[in-house]
Amino acid sequence: MNGAGASGRHTMAEAGSGRVRHRLARVAIVSTVAVMSMLAPALAAIPAYAADYSTALARAPYLTDLTGLHVNINWATDKSATVGTLRWGPVSDGACQLTSTATASRVSVTIGKLGRYQWKVPLNLPATGTYCYRPYLATTDLLGTAASPTFTTQVPAGSTDPFSFAVFGDWGLVDASGVNAEQTGVMSGIAEAGVRFAVTTGDNGYPSGSQTNYGDLQQTGGNTSAIFGPDFWTLAGPTVPLFTTPGNHGLSGTTEIKTWTQDVVVAESGGRYQNEVYCCVNGTFSANYGSAWYAFDAGPARFYILTSAWGNTNRGTANVYANDYAAHFVPGAPEYEWLKQDLETHPRAVKFAFSHYPFYSDSATEASDTYLQGPNSLEGLLGSHGVDFVFNGHAHNYQRNLRSASGMPVTYVTGGGGAKVGPVGPCSAINAYAIGWSNSKAKGYACGAATVPTSKAQVFHFLEVTVAGSTITVEPTDSTGQTFDVQTYDLNATAPQTVIDSAPPAATTATTATIDFHSTSNPATFTCAVDGEAAVPCTSPLTLESLAEGVHSVAVAATTTAGTDPTPATASWQVDTTAPAAPLGLAASPGPGTVQLVWQPATDPSGIDDYMVTRDGAPLTTTGGAQFTDAAVTAGATYTYSVSATDGAGNQSAPSESVTTTVPSSIPVIFSDGFETGTLSAWTTRSGLTVQTEETHNGAYAARATTTNGATYAKKTLPATYADGYARVWYKPISTQSQVNILRFRAIDGTSLGYLYATPAGALAYRNEAAGTAIATSATIPAGSGWHALELHTTTTGLLEVWVDGVSALSTTTSLSTSPVGQFQIGEVNAGRTYDVVFDDAAFATARVGP
Repeated sequence: MNGAGASGRHTMAEAGSGRVRHRLARVAIVSTVAVMSMLAPALAAIPAYAADYSTALARAPYLTDLTGLHVNINWATDKSATVGTLRWGPVSDGACQLTSTATASRVSVTIGKLGRYQWKVPLNLPATGTYCYRPYLATTDLLGTAASPTFTTQVPAGSTDPFSFAVFGDWGLVDASGVNAEQTGVMSGIAEAGVRFAVTTGDNGYPSGSQTNYGDLQQTGGNTSAIFGPDFWTLAGPTVPLFTTPGNHGLSGTTEIKTWTQDVVVAESGGRYQNEVYCCVNGTFSANYGSAWYAFDAGPARFYILTSAWGNTNRGTANVYANDYAAHFVPGAPEYEWLKQDLETHPRAVKFAFSHYPFYSDSATEASDTYLQGPNSLEGLLGSHGVDFVFNGHAHNYQRNLRSASGMPVTYVTGGGGAKVGPVGPCSAINAYAIGWSNSKAKGYACGAATVPTSKAQVFHFLEVTVAGSTITVEPTDSTGQTFDVQTYDLNATAPQTVIDSAPPAATTATTATIDFHSTSNPATFTCAVDGEAAVPCTSPLTLESLAEGVHSVAVAATTTAGTDPTPATASWQVDTTAPAAPLGLAASPGPGTVQLVWQPATDPSGIDDYMVTRDGAPLTTTGGAQFTDAAVTAGATYTYSVSATDGAGNQSAPSESVTTTVPSSIPVIFSDGFETGTLSAWTTRSGLTVQTEETHNGAYAARATTTNGATYAKKTLPATYADGYARVWYKPISTQSQVNILRFRAIDGTSLGYLYATPAGALAYRNEAAGTAIATSATIPAGSGWHALELHTTTTGLLEVWVDGVSALSTTTSLSTSPVGQFQIGEVNAGRTYDVVFDDAAFATARVGP
């Protein structure tokens, strides 16, 4: 369906695509500085205006909480004085008049290794207009010789005066030298756009949204000063007030809420702006996350800032999208009830909403959040209460979507503010225009009416949104200053809408395609653009023949006496007649009553739908992932397996090379100890463990580690060395304030080969000592969750497997140590850690031990 609802209430017309925005000379200066920084980071080049600042200034002044006649002015300094003030006043006839003085409040923050003061002055202004200001530390003018920044009060509610605002997201990332030239381009573009304020779509600072990630004017380096460094928000912050939407990066910290102060706007709308405990939807563990939702008015519009995000590692029994929906947007959830009440009690001519997780996204890694879609979820709640536009982030690209149905909002994905951009595709029917970039392939991607970008700089962007009564213009601008996909929406127009009724599936072997379509207004004529070619007249059904392998698309636009549908309905699909290659790397791991199969994932242009597992020449089952556990086996029996892949179009590959394995008749255990001697005498060396009777899994005894100083372990030197080894232990976490190492393999000389460990929150992972990397599993074992059987399997050829309670939590091949296992260890050798855990029924074997 096209971008307007079936009622014809909303239409759009493209205008000015490809125009170059005129920038001031300062942009060229900033760009030059960014290039110099990349070529010679040791020079620590900064823009000339920043060099004018006092060395006591740590963060250039920035604005927040713009509502009515109120604004917050914030900045940061060193700790050379304890009194901060702000001189401010009106701008009259172009001249700054600093007629008033306000005292600033402060809080202490640590940025990198430096202690700083964060200052804030809430200003309640006497009248609408433009104001200027200068911050001071004691008697020091922090702006030095730089001019006084200016800002304009918020557009009064109900005003018909046109205004514009900026939207961007997924920003605050620098390379190891502290440089991000594309982000600098986006920030300078916002600074020069003349917008009244800006709103983000989440992920404000990478990787964790910490004070160090936010940074200051002095410190540089990897993950440092990616927001308040000289080349970033410092360019726009002194004149452009910012409202930030939370994202999953930084959600667990307090930096965002403490930094982007939004006191009055939250209070006026009865919203929420604090960190609080979330427990425990879909089996997730208790966690402290930011809650930020509030609303404000500007002119004829109301703006809704929403929290739609969840901790990446806190999945429980579902996924992050499901957990976010359950915590925030089911009826009865605090955010849902606040939003519903505010929407119902604030009728406005125009409404905008901003949230992080995307309603509709064609990114392979940050896909559509289906939990938020449809009339019975957040999309429907917003659409049914007059929200016309929703801006999302999370996917690091640009995507404009058609309305999903009549009365639903137009949705945008704008995640190109500065984080590493990514590709887009396969393209869905709702996708009207999208661009992305693959860094690994140095290749651009496009959907809908978009042209494939030729550089990643074209994918980094912000949106300038202009409100002029019932006319809304959305003007994306890339990091080079080039505008693209400019759309003008007239909320009172009645242009026709085009609907595609049927089209080929997303992947097909057919080289002939039929597309049926109609207009919601009649009589109508149509034009069709096939595979990006020029649109030509067409009628329904449209039949295409002799299609080559690859991606194909059709864009259909209806024309009536009211005009032409500005957002053609689109369909895209993949013609694929070639079978995928046979899967590689099939390996079998027999255990007690099971055979675990794992292989390398196959690839195909149309994707892989499933795999067929064959046992002894006969089909056994199909599975969606690149692993399968055959539990219908007989002890002592020998089986031969192979695997074939089926792609999205239905083409099946040849079978993989077969693998033959024998299910053990009995478990060949090399060593086991249930601690029933009441001692640790079975172990070669031990420290800190206590054999006790209060907490046991089986029998009368188990080994417990209750410590505030770590170093609680038992090691066993094995009778030989083993290139293929399995270790199993029953593990009960009672409390875990620190990381706990659970199972470790060592070489015969004691060298650590790798170990299985749990984070304080219980996330289970493997430390690969050979590569110096951590490999996450799919399991989480939080404190208080009872006993669990953990089993670790490694080989010198690189096979790594982990089972939790008999269920596979990790199965992969990687570069492991080639040294065979000579020692087996339970527990933690490191000191300085606090935890209370119990071990029981430990064993080492050359085949699966099982729970």
